[in-house]
Amino acid sequence: MVPYPFSEGNQSWPRHQWYIAAWSREVGSVPLMRKILDQEIVFFRTASGRATAVSGLCPHRQMPLATAQIVDDQLICPYHGAAFDAEGRCARLPFQEHIPGAMNLRSFAVEEKGPFIWVWDGDASTADIGLLPDVSSLGLMNENYSLFGCGLRHVRARSQIVLENLFDHSHITFTHAASLGTRTQAEGPPKSFDITDRAGYLAFRHSSPCRPVTEAMRLLFPAIGSFMRVDYRVELFGVALVNTVGTESVSCDEQGESQATAGRMNFFHGITPETATTTHYFLGGTRDFGQDNDDYTSVLAERNERVVDEDIKLLESIEPYLERTDARSEPNFTTDATAIRVRRRIERLMQEGAGAGHVTAETAPEAF
Repeated sequence: MVPYPFSEGNQSWPRHQWYIAAWSREVGSVPLMRKILDQEIVFFRTASGRATAVSGLCPHRQMPLATAQIVDDQLICPYHGAAFDAEGRCARLPFQEHIPGAMNLRSFAVEEKGPFIWVWDGDASTADIGLLPDVSSLGLMNENYSLFGCGLRHVRARSQIVLENLFDHSHITFTHAASLGTRTQAEGPPKSFDITDRAGYLAFRHSSPCRPVTEAMRLLFPAIGSFMRVDYRVELFGVALVNTVGTESVSCDEQGESQATAGRMNFFHGITPETATTTHYFLGGTRDFGQDNDDYTSVLAERNERVVDEDIKLLESIEPYLERTDARSEPNFTTDATAIRVRRRIERLMQEGAGAGHVTAETAPEAF
């Protein structure tokens, strides 16, 4: 049966793509073992500080290397002492000189960018740095932004429904009635969006009407004028990093014409498959205003965590029933348009990344 929610094939996520494997701070001189993309992987740093990743099971008796010692940049298997270098090659066996070729570990291509360690789902020799998502707009590597509310959740639900949920705006008024919205917001036609669709990036944008500035907003933006609007965007970077509430607060005149940007804020979500039915969920936020307001930071972080946990509870309640569900016969609402567009994009990438080849930054189509 075709894996839900796709319409063809047998894949559960796109191959030959970059996925977030860990926060940079998680990877150090002690092995970090994590199941990612249905594979046990061990991450650690060499003495020079370089992050590396190899298969997490010793080929001899499948001993997990989570408790391996690291000596001279080598993983020492805790069972029989086999030593593996940072590229996964077996460098030494304590009881014999001959090292069977089957003793080498698989090496994974990794890149450290911003606060993340990224891993390539495919042979390390095919890793395409050009497909690593450009996340500069999120402020993750910008000293003018502060990073807050960073966390990691384990979700007992498949990655694609976690991803699509982030583009489902109609559920907010019901699933998040207490934390974000009210039932009355569900009335009326769905929002219309300006869409940007190019290789490695998909975004939906809309703007609020221009309104007089409230006292609460002036506390956040002291230099703002008498009127403001908020520009919203929901973005997909690559295949697995989403910015759900990219906001730009803009000072404007009474007619809505922009005068200056008062502040920017983002809430990002890294969605990485663990298995076909479980997911690693990286969450956090950035902003370039009110950075010395610790109370505001706490409010933002706590609310985002609450929203994410509400979503996870709902998605985990759905997952047990999806194995016998065929998305091809499932009805959709008009409000599902953005999520379905994301699904079709992912399906296209799965088709193009299957087999011997993969989509490179140069050959990826401009629109899906």
